[in-house]
Amino acid sequence: MKNIEKTKTKTGAGNMIITAIALFGGYITNILYIILRFIGIGLASVGKTLWKATGKFRKTVWLGIKKVLAFVFRPLIETVRYIIREIRRVKKDEKKKGGKISLKSRLTLIGNILFGKNGAAVLLASFAIPIISVFFLLSIITYASSINYAVKLTVNGNFLGYIDSEQVFLDAKEVLNNRISVFGGDIEIPAEPSYSVEQIGNIETLTKYQIADLILGKSGVNLDYGYGFYINNVFYGALMDFTNVKATLDDMLSRYETDNESEKINFVDTIKYDEAGLYLSDSFIDEKWLISLLMGTKQQSSYYTVELNDSPFLISQKLGIKTEDLDKLNPGFSEAELNIGDKIKISEEVPFLSISTTRTEVYTKEDIPYDTETYDDDTIYEGQSRIKQVGEYGINELTANVTYVNGVETGRDITKVVSLKKPVTEIIALGCKKTPAGTIKDAPTAYGKLAWPLDNNVGEISQWSYWEGGYYGHKGIDLAAPYGSYVYAGAAGVVTKVVYSNVGLGYHIYIYHEDLGITSIYGHNSSMFVKEGQRVAQGECIAAVGSTGNSSGPHVHLGVMINGTSVNPHAYLDIPPNVRINLV
Repeated sequence: MKNIEKTKTKTGAGNMIITAIALFGGYITNILYIILRFIGIGLASVGKTLWKATGKFRKTVWLGIKKVLAFVFRPLIETVRYIIREIRRVKKDEKKKGGKISLKSRLTLIGNILFGKNGAAVLLASFAIPIISVFFLLSIITYASSINYAVKLTVNGNFLGYIDSEQVFLDAKEVLNNRISVFGGDIEIPAEPSYSVEQIGNIETLTKYQIADLILGKSGVNLDYGYGFYINNVFYGALMDFTNVKATLDDMLSRYETDNESEKINFVDTIKYDEAGLYLSDSFIDEKWLISLLMGTKQQSSYYTVELNDSPFLISQKLGIKTEDLDKLNPGFSEAELNIGDKIKISEEVPFLSISTTRTEVYTKEDIPYDTETYDDDTIYEGQSRIKQVGEYGINELTANVTYVNGVETGRDITKVVSLKKPVTEIIALGCKKTPAGTIKDAPTAYGKLAWPLDNNVGEISQWSYWEGGYYGHKGIDLAAPYGSYVYAGAAGVVTKVVYSNVGLGYHIYIYHEDLGITSIYGHNSSMFVKEGQRVAQGECIAAVGSTGNSSGPHVHLGVMINGTSVNPHAYLDIPPNVRINLV
């Protein structure tokens, strides 16, 4: 009994599963039916609309088809009608004669059916003649197009073959001259051509290289079969085998390969080394010599030696080379502290074969310029300014195709720009308050010293340099003064650098004093009134006191450099006796 109950329970569960599957299948079937029904209704509606919309078009097409059919089958219909009329006529004559038809009548009937006005012969002709005409025309066109004409070339009275045009021979003569121009320059190979046009059928025409080989072969000079080596179409000599030369060239290119899949690497010059043909025996060159030549240089690097009182600005002026170009040859050059005897590269080494590399690069540019807006402020003296909103550079992501020659960038084609951060406009208040009379102060100074850079009764020493107890790394003297008061040149000289920065010395100026052999530095200004290359007099107003850069209050940072090295400015500054020392 227990076994029977278990069997019944299993059977009941199986029936429930089957029933559920059946219900699910029916549900899916109904859904598919509804979907197909709506699709069918939609297609029927579209078809009905198209049928109505194309009624006139269908009528026009049907009329055209009927006209074409009538034109094509009209001769056949007329022939059938003609045959029927002839048969009726003969039968009518047969009745008149008592049911007898003569042999002549029968032959006449057959003749009319075959050769009558609308007989079978006329029907066949009406179809056959156009078909035969078209076939004949196509045959003529095919034959004409299969006829090949070429220029028959005879050189020095010897028939060489056929060429496509006279230009092929002129090109062949250039190839010939290249092969003998370097090593066989004293050999003259006459090549007087004559031409005529002939029908040649399927004969292949000669190339310029084949013509050059044929002329050389008939010249009587010593020849060998080899491969010409050319750079920019200039013949350097012939090789018995170019395998090692090719491997050397491939290795030179591979040295510039990177993981960038977009890069294209090739020689700047056009190089050919696989031009097979006959060459003068004396024009064959040593493979090792050629490889050494290809891997050599055309020009060595050149350098400038730093001299006394040199600075990046003065070196750029001396050499007539832009500072940014010197920066490319000497990274960090414009900011470097130069020492006598330093070597500054002024030209790169030029290899015998230059290699061009072009690759797609994606990079971030964080110095996208910002706009500057100004307005007049009558609380600030004329010639002075105050920044009300500091400008911020924008950030862009750039995609560019960058070209390098021998590893040095020569071109950059920007193909895509994505802005990551918009620039922030800088807002500057311009002073319009009338300034006191005079912008050059009377500055009597001890010999060999710098004049006090502030007005005579202005300023106090708030911090010595680290040589005299100031904080470590402080290479100048801090002169505290009211914000906006004038800053004057300590001695006559040339402005070599004007820097607008929000860090370090902030807005600062470098002046080189030839007579003293030193460079003075004036930092943390709020405004600057001079530009690079400008010559200033001692006591000339060059800036206004500020607190730009790393500064805790308005003051002038006065520094002194000799040959690019900072020194204690106290030894070079003529400090007025009434100046207070108020260290902070």
